[in-house]
Amino acid sequence: MKEKLTLETEKEVDDASPKIGVSVTIDIANGEGSHVSGSGLLVPKCSSYEMLEREVAHVKEKLDILLKKSQQLFESERKAETLELDENLSTNEIWDILSTIEDTESLIKEFNGLGHEKRLEVADYVFTNCNVFSGVASVFSMRYNNEQAKLE
Repeated sequence: MKEKLTLETEKEVDDASPKIGVSVTIDIANGEGSHVSGSGLLVPKCSSYEMLEREVAHVKEKLDILLKKSQQLFESERKAETLELDENLSTNEIWDILSTIEDTESLIKEFNGLGHEKRLEVADYVFTNCNVFSGVASVFSMRYNNEQAKLE
């Protein structure tokens, strides 16, 4: 497997210390046989180890944030796939299930999949019992269409 990350070294003729950065190789294929490859600096070239260490730590932090977001997306998707919204459940039980969905599109799909009367009951429950200024209830309140009793 070809290495994607490479140390990039630059040394000036009159400078005693090199500048070192990290580049990333990117391969892009469009599915129709066209292929483009190139590289770019992931970590800018630094003149000291300490500077390079800080820059790499910053990239690691950003990657950790992206990893955490992807974990939430995978969990949200998995929860959405396993939801069992039985209309015989009480409105607060249905809301307890819906409120675990972090992905807005999944929330819309699940809520709009309920029958009209159950949607009205759940909406009434959310607006009278939940804090519509935070979390999933906030998304619900912003996306709710009162005339159609659906989320948009």
